[in-house]
Amino acid sequence: MILDLGQFFDQFEMVRVTAEYSNAVLVAMLPYISDVSQKLDLPLLRPVTAEHVVHCSIMPQRKLGVEIGIRGGWVFAFSRGYVDTIQGPKEFFAIQDLDKVPEFYGEVKMSKAEAIQLGRDTLKKLGIPLESVFAEQEPRVTEPIKVGTNTVPHYRIEWLDPRGVGQAPAGVDLDIDGNARRVARISLRNRSLERPPPKLAVEPIPIRNRPRWPSVNPEYARQLIPIVLRAIDDYGQKLSLSIPRPLTTNQVARFHVEDNLGRPHCEIELTNGWQFIYRDSMVNGYYAPDNLFNSDSHPILIKEFSGKWNLTETQAVALIRRTIARLGYPTNLVHMDFKPQVITPALPGIPRYSFWWWYENETHDDLQSKVEAEVDADKGELKSLYFEDKSFWNHAPPIDVPLSLPLTAETNSVSKKPAAHSRPLPRSSQEFFVPGK
Repeated sequence: MILDLGQFFDQFEMVRVTAEYSNAVLVAMLPYISDVSQKLDLPLLRPVTAEHVVHCSIMPQRKLGVEIGIRGGWVFAFSRGYVDTIQGPKEFFAIQDLDKVPEFYGEVKMSKAEAIQLGRDTLKKLGIPLESVFAEQEPRVTEPIKVGTNTVPHYRIEWLDPRGVGQAPAGVDLDIDGNARRVARISLRNRSLERPPPKLAVEPIPIRNRPRWPSVNPEYARQLIPIVLRAIDDYGQKLSLSIPRPLTTNQVARFHVEDNLGRPHCEIELTNGWQFIYRDSMVNGYYAPDNLFNSDSHPILIKEFSGKWNLTETQAVALIRRTIARLGYPTNLVHMDFKPQVITPALPGIPRYSFWWWYENETHDDLQSKVEAEVDADKGELKSLYFEDKSFWNHAPPIDVPLSLPLTAETNSVSKKPAAHSRPLPRSSQEFFVPGK
């Protein structure tokens, strides 16, 4: 079992972008740029060297992110361990100066089908399996745009992530120049592509005058673990979840503890893929290994979720009500007597519902409670369930040592730490109901 006492915000730690650090980042990035340039046969001198660089913009954070401009109007962005954006000088769909639109007028020399095929061929050249980025599916296509008697001969090809909500960005977003028959831009956002970042020759220097939150007390975590495991045992038995019982640390892959304004926030991942959230002194919810809408932590394939819509929304809601009733919460705290927000996958053929009941407080300026659930409408099963009400906050488990270690001069003192989310919510809801706020 990995005991994770790390800080949620450590990855966003601010660092100093010194000349030495910038040079180290650039040296590490150039082989990545040369590699994708070679695979796509881009019109660039290879290998790409520092002499070809026009600009290098580095995010001042511990988590490495950088944008590099190359002579000839090419731009490459790197984050999460891979080149996620390749943009040429003739990229149209991100244009900001409308006066430049006439520069893109031309003749369409390829069909929609040919543009889609070029997109798939480009992914293959980069060594990306189509299924891993959902590109075996039909894409969303924006066809060449008419401007009076002129045409902008660019196709926008987007392969959507089925977990996408509203205007969430596509997993693969391509600008195809239908006149030059080339890819003008490719943007990639998919968990399956993530890799460890390269080792840099220079360690970044943290900005120490920024406030930092103290670490979780290891002794507190040691006493908390058996309490949490017993709570998960009881919770799983009530819902007949397919997890081992009695639960021991041998079945736990990772036990994460956060200090949420003096209240424990735990995320527990079992070796069989089940995940649980424990806050204050109760289990708030679970996520089955084959849940869809909260599966951003690992790659997925469309075929793993295909099926038939065997449950209506009404039947799915009834299943949620029956399930949550088995947990024995006070009925006056479970607010499901109004129409929920409902989302379904961005792609067809995936019979999943995600329901959110967000209940406001009396002054309507915050949420008092929420119920969230994912239903597999093919198998008639709940793949996730989450319940939280402010009435349960500040009910600490019976542990007689401090949750966090004392602040030191190095960590500085802080007056307030933003609380961790109960769980990464579907993307359109990330900014709402931050427990502990």
